[in-house]
Amino acid sequence: MEGQPYDRGWHHGYLLAAEIRDALKSIGALLWQDTGLPFAWFAANARAMWLDRMANDDGGRLKDGSGRAALDELRGIVDGANASREADAAEISIDDILGWNGYPEMICQWLPAVMSGALKPIVPMPGDPGRLAEIVANGRFSTQHHFHPHHCSAFVATGGWTADGEIVAAHTTWQRFANGDFYNLVTHLVPPSGEGLPILMQSVPGYIASSMDFGLNGAGLVVTSTSIGASGFDPAGLPYFLRARRAGQRAATIEQWVDLFRQGNNGGYANTWLLAEASTKRIAAYELTKAHEELQPPLTSGHYCSCNIPLSVPIRVLDTGGSGYDNILGSGARRVRFDQLMAAHEGRLDDAAARGILADHRDVYTCNDLPSGRTICGHFDVDPGNYGGGGHAPYYPWGSLDGKVTTGSLAKSLALQGRWGRACGTPFEASGFFERSPQYGWMKSWTRDRSTQPYCLFKADAVPASL
Repeated sequence: MEGQPYDRGWHHGYLLAAEIRDALKSIGALLWQDTGLPFAWFAANARAMWLDRMANDDGGRLKDGSGRAALDELRGIVDGANASREADAAEISIDDILGWNGYPEMICQWLPAVMSGALKPIVPMPGDPGRLAEIVANGRFSTQHHFHPHHCSAFVATGGWTADGEIVAAHTTWQRFANGDFYNLVTHLVPPSGEGLPILMQSVPGYIASSMDFGLNGAGLVVTSTSIGASGFDPAGLPYFLRARRAGQRAATIEQWVDLFRQGNNGGYANTWLLAEASTKRIAAYELTKAHEELQPPLTSGHYCSCNIPLSVPIRVLDTGGSGYDNILGSGARRVRFDQLMAAHEGRLDDAAARGILADHRDVYTCNDLPSGRTICGHFDVDPGNYGGGGHAPYYPWGSLDGKVTTGSLAKSLALQGRWGRACGTPFEASGFFERSPQYGWMKSWTRDRSTQPYCLFKADAVPASL
């Protein structure tokens, strides 16, 4: 996509109209099952919080005009999708697209804050006016209904840890298959001169940021992340998707990215952000919640690994309740396994080794090579939950959706390697799964087969080619 914000948004919406509608239908059905609340309520609150703030560039504080530009792109997506809709297709609104882009932060931080009584929604909860107060008073709402702490495995490395001394970055997205199956978009975005850098990122139909948390820009800056489930939300802040897109499009260094991303922080979609500069071979890790932030020291030799456990001790203890640091029945297993794999690969990390690490099935609890919810390539759908299930019910359809890798040489040419489907390549066959696990049949309409796919090279202005 290239050109002015509205124009590139229009083409995005026009070309992906069917995929955007499918994704909106899916998330509406899943949110209803998870929360008992309609997507329209989330979307209305997204509009109330962000539309005017983006339109006026956060009261003029965004001197580069990025708030207005992002809103123009979103409006273009709406108009493009509506221009190509079938006669019987529902019209998409700006509320829908704001709610869809804001889904990660609204489900992870905004809704828990509302349901705890810490935050009053701008648009009241539908139904009985006293419903929310009753829920808060009785403590009936549990974040387990909609959010689980296991989202993604990732690492960055450089210097003495890599085969050529250049950076290596790798990431596999973990998500519930029913909504994650829509997230198979790779976007090459070229803004007009003076409005920032070109971007290559994995993203989602209808989104202006990655959300799947892997992207790079024309300066060779690589950004990837895993979520950390921190609490706290500021409705007067700027949405994560605007801050992430602005930083990715305008930052050439780690420090510039951090400064841009923290501006207008609302606490939404808290992550461990792994950052790498191909030009200087530096890497770093940054964490930001509503209450705290910490930048781990930039390194020219070393590595940072991420598996939903904050690296910052204060954030881990104060904002996420420990996040299972020592619990090898959950994310702690991946933390330990990453330590083992980094030590085993010291001085030998390259793209092939990175792909192998993302596909790793070593379970440090059972000491077996057996895919489960504890392995770097997550497979909750085959995990019977004998050892707790890591927060999921047995055989929950959740886990690795993909694999992405880039290196110093690839990042300098705006390129990445990626595969759709599990990072290990094991296929997922939906009908067979639901026959074995009929308890999840309500997700069947939104869950797709994912066959074994090769890693492909995605490069700016080039047709993807199998490796």
